[in-house]
Amino acid sequence: MVGGWLPLWGIVTQPVAFVIFVTAALAETKRVPFDLPEGESEIIGYFVEYSGMKFGMFFLTDFLETILVASLTTTLFFGGWHVPYLMPDGFHFPWGGVLLVPNLVYVLLGVTSFSIKVILFCFLFMQLRWTLPRFRYDQLMSLGWKGLFPIAVANVVVTAVVLVFFGKAS
Repeated sequence: MVGGWLPLWGIVTQPVAFVIFVTAALAETKRVPFDLPEGESEIIGYFVEYSGMKFGMFFLTDFLETILVASLTTTLFFGGWHVPYLMPDGFHFPWGGVLLVPNLVYVLLGVTSFSIKVILFCFLFMQLRWTLPRFRYDQLMSLGWKGLFPIAVANVVVTAVVLVFFGKAS
C-alpha cells in the first residue's frame, strides 16, 4: 500500500474504476440523483403505505447503505485504515525520518483514519444528493449501458494489457 512518495491506493492506480464505482454505488443506494422509486410519483410513492417503525426501517436502511458505500469506497480506493507512511512500528518518511509509536497508537490511528475517511465520504454523498438534479429512468439506463458499462470493460482490458506487458501479472 505504500510505494515511494505517494501511497499506492486504489484512487492512484485506478481513477477510472473509482468514478465508475462511486457512480454505480450511488445509483444502487437509490439516493438523489438516482432515486427512481421515490421519484416515480412525488405525491404518492411507495413510502405512503408505511408509517411508524416500518417507515423508520426504510430510512435506516437508506443511511446504512450510504455508510456501507462510504466504507467500501474507503477500503477499496483510499487505503482503508492506512495512514500514509505509517508502519506497525511507527512513521517511516520518504526522506529517511522515523517516528516510533506504540502499537496502541498505531491501531487508534488506523481506526481514526478509517472513521474520518468514511465520514468525509458520507458528507460528499450528502453534498451530491443536495446538488445534482434527478435522472429519469431512461437517462439512468442510458448512463449505465451506454456510459458506465463500456468504460468499465475498457478499463478492465487496459488494466489487463498493462499488467501483462508492464506489470506483475502471473
